[in-house]
Amino acid sequence: ALEFFMRRLLPLLISVLLLVSNAASAEPISDLNNSPFSLEEATISSIHYALKNHKMTCEQLVNAYIDRIKSYNLSASNNPPINAIARINLNVIDQARALDQKISVGQWDGTLLCIPVLLKDNIDSYDSASISGSLAMLGNQPVQDAFLTKRLRDAGAIILGKGTMDEFAAGLFGVSGANGRTGNVYDTGKNSGGSSSGSATAVSANFVAVSIGTDNSGSVRVPAAFNGIVGLRPSTGLISQNGIFPRGNMDGIAGPMARTVEDLAITLDVIAQPDADDQKTSNMIRPASYTAFLDKGSLNGKRIGVIRQLSDLNTFEDMPQDTQLRFEQFLKKIEELGGTIISEVNLPHFDLNRKWNEAGEREDINTYLASYPAARENLSDICRSNRTRVFGQVKECLEFVKKLPKALSTQYDEAMNIFSKNKLYVENMMDKYQLDALLIPVSSTGSVSNNSKHIANESLASNAGLPGITMNIGYTDIEKMPIGIELIGKQFTEGKLIGMSYAYEQQTLNRMRPTMPEKNTTLKKLTIAEYNNLLMSIGFDSYNKVLSKSRPEHFTKDLTPHVFQTIVNDRLRQIESGQ
Repeated sequence: ALEFFMRRLLPLLISVLLLVSNAASAEPISDLNNSPFSLEEATISSIHYALKNHKMTCEQLVNAYIDRIKSYNLSASNNPPINAIARINLNVIDQARALDQKISVGQWDGTLLCIPVLLKDNIDSYDSASISGSLAMLGNQPVQDAFLTKRLRDAGAIILGKGTMDEFAAGLFGVSGANGRTGNVYDTGKNSGGSSSGSATAVSANFVAVSIGTDNSGSVRVPAAFNGIVGLRPSTGLISQNGIFPRGNMDGIAGPMARTVEDLAITLDVIAQPDADDQKTSNMIRPASYTAFLDKGSLNGKRIGVIRQLSDLNTFEDMPQDTQLRFEQFLKKIEELGGTIISEVNLPHFDLNRKWNEAGEREDINTYLASYPAARENLSDICRSNRTRVFGQVKECLEFVKKLPKALSTQYDEAMNIFSKNKLYVENMMDKYQLDALLIPVSSTGSVSNNSKHIANESLASNAGLPGITMNIGYTDIEKMPIGIELIGKQFTEGKLIGMSYAYEQQTLNRMRPTMPEKNTTLKKLTIAEYNNLLMSIGFDSYNKVLSKSRPEHFTKDLTPHVFQTIVNDRLRQIESGQ
């Protein structure tokens, strides 16, 4: 009997124990042949390969991502935390188990099957709160998915949760009353970029496979570039805005973020579809698939113009010598891959005016809040909650709302006219030089910056409604921070931009993995609900102790990395002591 147990039952028992261990916490996840699946830098294709070859289950994958988040997201013993996650979806494990059931009977449906996706906290999902980074919207639970969220689910994606963001998307620094401060994953003491800060840092930190952000004046592209990943602002109107908190609806657009161009293209295929309830999306030109542009030879014969002047801006102002050298090496590589560089293209008459881009915002927000039992009745109610300072104190906030120009007003028409004139101006300049794309540094310093003037380059695509894709071209010599550039194309040329970015990426493959902070083992015991409560408590402390007493222009000066680190560690000590 003992011999039978040793030969037959013991190996089976060991396999069961390994499976249980993997289901609870799996990083890396191993199959029965002990061949590891690495969560770090995992792509859509590598995840699907592992699932199809029984190296892991969907549930194991999701548990592994959650364990990684608990281990590193709030680690603050030696440095400020990353703090990319606003909340984890409470039913995410149930979602994974349901997909495992389908996979077990051969139902492999969807290009994003079992791919964990993080949504910016202003994008609706029926099973997770959407509060736009504001305590004023605490408890706000949409009753249905945003159009793009439903598209993701229909493609088999798992909505892992929501990413941190600048409150009401009003910033480029990742600061909010609901979540505190988000740190750059390469140096958490530096700017993560915003307003889609959590969406970018979570992808770069390997907390999630891909994410969705929203972009008005750089809110996808800036954090993507600062955190060394790929981010796309599509042509205005390509993706439905239904179910997204409508700040800046006039020029706002959702966009995918990923570690690879291929993953970005696959995700764009899913969400860039016409929505019968959003007229903006009806006349967009979309290819059958953006993945058709994933060709290593896509730079061959392409002409790219380098923008040196945008209105009165020097687009390379304050760029250090080592970063300038890396940029020149990048241009040389483009030429080696068959591209032609036009070294100086100036746009002196481009209009950077964004004064009236909020026209119609009050009506849009009030209509959105009235569409379901929202936490607030209207934009003025948000002000009166006394739980936001992004528009100033209550009286200042109400005055801001009162002064917002109406939809279809003179100011609205002026803003639309600026978009139209800029688009025509840029596309005519591209025709003049026979260009396939324009090229501009995301920041005029080349890398991370806290100065909004340095990030003004991102107004080019925004103020013309044109597509722009950011990618990493290397790292600074000393601090090893990502250097990001943006390729901008004519309207509806997302595919061409994807192809050129892919060709460069495939020949260089130069993404440097960020070094994770010291592992936090204390939070592993928390349930998802308990972890979410911790995140909200940290945000509340940040608001109550700092931001409620601060001016919007002083948020980053008052909620410094060190101050926020102290707030987080105070809460973590309570967890450790069992309080």
